[in-house]
Amino acid sequence: MNATVYRLSRGVRLRRETDGEAMLLVPEGIVTLNDTAAAALELADGSRDLDAIVAVLAERFDAPQDTLAQDVRDLFDAMLSRGFITG
Repeated sequence: MNATVYRLSRGVRLRRETDGEAMLLVPEGIVTLNDTAAAALELADGSRDLDAIVAVLAERFDAPQDTLAQDVRDLFDAMLSRGFITG
């Protein structure tokens, strides 16, 4: 189990437009997100670890946890390396 909890970094906000488009507002600009990435980042609220986030997403999107786990891990690794989330 990965006990690290994730949250958006200071100065980073997740925003959804009225048309459903999701974006991450970051100091350098805007990062457009697909639905799964937006859902994962919404769950990165400082109270859930990777396993908990994947469990919620698997139920929400009716997808296998093992596939989602790698996708979420890759997303979070990329977001961590860019400083958009902390964990």
